[in-house]
Amino acid sequence: MTERPAPAAERWQRLEQLFHQALALPPGERSAFLQRTCDDDGLRREVERMLVSDEGSADYLAALRDEVVAPVEAAEHEAFEQPGQRVGAFELVRCLGRGGMGSVWLAERTDEFRQRVAVKLVRRGLDTGEILQRFRQERQLLAGLEHPHIARLVDGGATPDGRPYLVMEAVEGKPIDTWCDEQRLDIAARLRLFVKVCAAVQHAHGHLVVHRDLKPGNILVTEEGEPKLLDFGIAKVLDGGADSGDVTDTLQRRMTPQYASPEQLSGLPLSLASDVYSLGALLYELLTGHRPYELAGRTPQERERLITHDEPRRPSTVVTQSMTRPVADGTTRTTSAADLGHARADEPGRLKRRLSGDLDTIVL
Repeated sequence: MTERPAPAAERWQRLEQLFHQALALPPGERSAFLQRTCDDDGLRREVERMLVSDEGSADYLAALRDEVVAPVEAAEHEAFEQPGQRVGAFELVRCLGRGGMGSVWLAERTDEFRQRVAVKLVRRGLDTGEILQRFRQERQLLAGLEHPHIARLVDGGATPDGRPYLVMEAVEGKPIDTWCDEQRLDIAARLRLFVKVCAAVQHAHGHLVVHRDLKPGNILVTEEGEPKLLDFGIAKVLDGGADSGDVTDTLQRRMTPQYASPEQLSGLPLSLASDVYSLGALLYELLTGHRPYELAGRTPQERERLITHDEPRRPSTVVTQSMTRPVADGTTRTTSAADLGHARADEPGRLKRRLSGDLDTIVL
C-alpha cells in the first residue's frame, strides 16, 4: 500500500501544481486564475510570490520549499535527527540546512581522531529506489575526485533504518559572488579566484564528470580565500557505463535556469561544454554584477527561447547600467552602476575599459 504523503508534502505539491499552471498563462490572466482555483489565501500568496520572483530558479524554489515544508518536516522527523545522534562514527552537532532531498548536519568524530565534518542525510519518505541510486552515484563520484578546490568525501554508509548518508569535509564559507562583493575584489582578483574554480571543474572533467549545476551557491569561498566546489548531486558520468545509470536522465532538468546551458534547458544530451557554459554565466556575473539574461517574469518556454537564440549584452556595456531584480517579498531591488563598481573596487567608466576587448570575448 502506498503511504499517504504528509500534510506538508501535500501542501507543497498543490503549491507547485498551481505555480506551473499559472506560469503557463499570460501574465494578465494569472491573478484571475488563482482567484478561481485557490481558496486558500496563504497558499495563493505563496504562488504569487513565486510568480514575481526569479521564476523557476532552483535556488528560489528550494528556498521556498524549505520555508513552507521544512518546519513541519523538521517536527515530524526530529525523533530521527537530533543533536547527539550518532551516524556511523560521527555525532550530529547542529543542522546546517534542510532541502527537498534531505538535511545536512555539522558533525564530529568522537574517537581519537577528532574531526569536524558535514553529514548529508536523505530525508524519510524520499528513500525511494531512484533517490537512493542518485545518492549512491553522488558518493561514488565524490570518491573519485581529489582536488584542493573540491569538497572532499570522508566517509559514507547507511543509517540503521536504511537511509544513505555522505560524510564530507565541513566547508565554512560564503557563496563566491557574495564573498567577492564583501571583499571588494577588483577584476584581477576575481579572475585569479575564478581560475581556481576552473581547475576544480577541469579535474572533474578529467574523470568524465559533468557537475551540471555550477552556480554561486555551490562554490563557497573560505576565510582563507580558497574556493570549494560542492554538490555533485546531479552530476553525470559520461563514460556510458552501467554504473552511471539512466536515473540521471530523468533528473536532467534539475538545474538552476540562470546558469543552465542551452542544451540543459532544451533537454538535450549534455557534454563537458555544458559546464563551460555555466562557468561563463558565473564569470559574467562576477565581473559585472549583472546576469547574462534576466529571466524573471518569463515562462520556461520563453527562458529557453531567450537563452538558445539571443546573444547576451557584452559585459563592458552592462557595467555602466544599474541592475534591478525581483526579491521574494514581491518587490524589486535596484543596485546602481556606481554601487556595482564599488564592489569591484572601481568606477563604471574604468570597469568598461577593463572589460572591453579580450575579457568581453572570453566571457561571451
